Amino acid sequence: MVIKNKPPRYPRRGPSCSLVLVAIAIITASGYVMANRETVREAIIPTPVPSPSPSATDYAILASLSEEDGDYDQAIDYYQTAIRLDATKPELFIRLIDLLVREQRPEDALRTAEQVTILTPDNDRAWLAMAAAYIANGDRLLNKGDGVEADLEYDKAANAAERALAINETSLAYAYAAGGIVLQQNAEMYEQAQIYADNALVLDPNNAIARLYMGKVFELQQADYAAAIEQYQLGIESDPTLADLYIELAFNYYATGDTARAINSFEDAVAVDPDNAAAYDGIAFMYLQLGQDALAIENGLEAVRLDPDMARAHGRLGQAYFRQFNYPKAIEELETAVELYGEVTNVNAPFFSMLGQSYIRNSLNECPQAVPIFQEVLTVNSLATADAEEGIEECRRSNIGLP
Repeated sequence: MVIKNKPPRYPRRGPSCSLVLVAIAIITASGYVMANRETVREAIIPTPVPSPSPSATDYAILASLSEEDGDYDQAIDYYQTAIRLDATKPELFIRLIDLLVREQRPEDALRTAEQVTILTPDNDRAWLAMAAAYIANGDRLLNKGDGVEADLEYDKAANAAERALAINETSLAYAYAAGGIVLQQNAEMYEQAQIYADNALVLDPNNAIARLYMGKVFELQQADYAAAIEQYQLGIESDPTLADLYIELAFNYYATGDTARAINSFEDAVAVDPDNAAAYDGIAFMYLQLGQDALAIENGLEAVRLDPDMARAHGRLGQAYFRQFNYPKAIEELETAVELYGEVTNVNAPFFSMLGQSYIRNSLNECPQAVPIFQEVLTVNSLATADAEEGIEECRRSNIGLP
């Protein structure tokens, strides 16, 4: 066998020329890429096209959907964003005000209402939104114990509603005008409030807000609790979600001596508005009347959790602790109530007197704190006068060492 072992055509001295040229090209390209990395990246990677930003209308739709789902805080945020994007649409402001009132943010509602009435002064719905905001802020101030400032807000509500009436005579405008007047509890103005409420119901017998304020007229002007109860019940038939109707109904049941129905009505208010501090405060008040102090404390604590500035809720909570002989806790709550009230009146005087009594029951060494409070109580004509006089006498006897 012959083995053919032919020598290579060329001596094997290294890589071929073509391979060398390819290598040089790769090295050169790599150097260019490293030196111009951003330019190359932009050439290879396509620039993303940004999607269109959501418009005011988009956020308004999201707000409406959130509102339907009961997510009111989210709806408020969406409406506020929509207004920031486009502050020329009055409807966005009006819907936002309604939600802010519903969520017990009247000061924010008023700021928004001022903007929309400047934007569109001939829009009756803008003035009605402002009237609702003023009433809500009046309620806030009244809960805080500032009745004078509350009346000023109610008067502004009536004025705003009358501005709306001058533009368009609607049932709701008459209803808010009636509310702004009757809530001031001025006997000389009840007749006008009734006229407005009558006009509202002529235009719309199913206007729940008109029923609410007509009931207040019967209650305050005539002490006709049966007629007031009928109005509140008719209002509930028209709008079973309006918590104020249940609360007013409860107080009128209580006025007729039906405490059980009153408690049930307050609980109905909680069912439709779980964050309603006034409803829990009402339940606490009912249980105080029944002598069930533990239940009064339970509901009073919920009331002050929901509204820390509700003076009467702190007062009633302090009263319940006082009756349990828990004077340190009574002092804590009654001090808050007195601070919120600011000055004594014939209505809140019992809370002032009870604070003084709590001081001296806790220790007669606290007479220097109690006596000035008792003396304040004596400056008004109230049922607490006798307790205040007794407290002053007890401190006097203690000071001079009498038995």
